[in-house]
Amino acid sequence: PTVTFMVCGEGAAKRGLVAQASRLGLTNVRFLPLQPEEELPAMLSAGDVHLVLQKRGAADLVMPSKLTNILAAGRACVATADPGTTLYGVVAGNETGLVTPPGDVGALVNAIERLVRDNGLRERCEEHARAYAERHLDRDAILERFEKHLLELCGGGGR
Repeated sequence: PTVTFMVCGEGAAKRGLVAQASRLGLTNVRFLPLQPEEELPAMLSAGDVHLVLQKRGAADLVMPSKLTNILAAGRACVATADPGTTLYGVVAGNETGLVTPPGDVGALVNAIERLVRDNGLRERCEEHARAYAERHLDRDAILERFEKHLLELCGGGGR
């Protein structure tokens, strides 16, 4: 009850989630409509812990775009992913948050509680998240790596 959950967007599951929260009498869940893009930085900064929830088997089909924004905002996350997936590697391998098995509600609750209660752990995850974003997600860094790989593929073509 001391944690407020914010759900933003107009996805297909929203109606069911709103109904379920109402049915359960949850007073700590807030639903917001999809926010304008210019509000994204403020919205991401407002959250202490972000959730990146994926179903088993979906984690390596696509890297969740919300994760890149969470990392760029320097925020900690709890992700659901299996070991060996890219999502697991980015979060657990770089200590940007905690990872739990998909579908394990108890582990998810424990991870959220741990990050909420342990300020030191959350702050370390936030530092690692921002550092990861600067190192791997910065547009210039991505283009530099891309150019390097292209040059290698072309036989090292000189500059």
